Amino acid sequence: MAFKKILLIALLSSAVFPLAAQNTSLRVNLLRWATLTPDLGLEWRIHPSWGILVNGSWTSWSWNGKDRRYALWEVAPEVRYYIGKEKRGYLGAMFKAGEFNYKLSGTGKQGDLMGGGITGGYLLRLNDALSLDFSLALGYLNADYEKYEVIDGVRVRRGNDTKNWWGPVNAGVTLVWKMKN
Repeated sequence: MAFKKILLIALLSSAVFPLAAQNTSLRVNLLRWATLTPDLGLEWRIHPSWGILVNGSWTSWSWNGKDRRYALWEVAPEVRYYIGKEKRGYLGAMFKAGEFNYKLSGTGKQGDLMGGGITGGYLLRLNDALSLDFSLALGYLNADYEKYEVIDGVRVRRGNDTKNWWGPVNAGVTLVWKMKN
């Protein structure tokens, strides 16, 4: 719900402040959509070399009589520094936070995730309004979660666990639409 409010505020501010609209892009990470996890974002280029992004992902689905579950939401702000004459390559720093609930076997896992990393990528310009953004982030993720089983329709707690991950924490092939007046 908070992501929808942020998106609405950003779009309204683009209408009120036309200069901001010239430097604002709507983003759709096609890799996330391919995993049935909708992902939307906004980027505001505060300077030709600097951009501020906020991406959000969410999904919630069940199957097999709700015996299996996949639910997730994430918010990932990022700061980028664009390099080169045409400002197509970039390096940046991102933060990621969210919650998840996976039950793909007998034991489910529900909890929080948080982390961040260093991002890098390249914008491939398709035309004046559209680009493809190829990105990869390397860093750290921490997941604190509870394990559970469902017995006779009742969720039974089976302990806690924590996982730490160093490596790729985000990847994208993102369609970018540069909004104009």
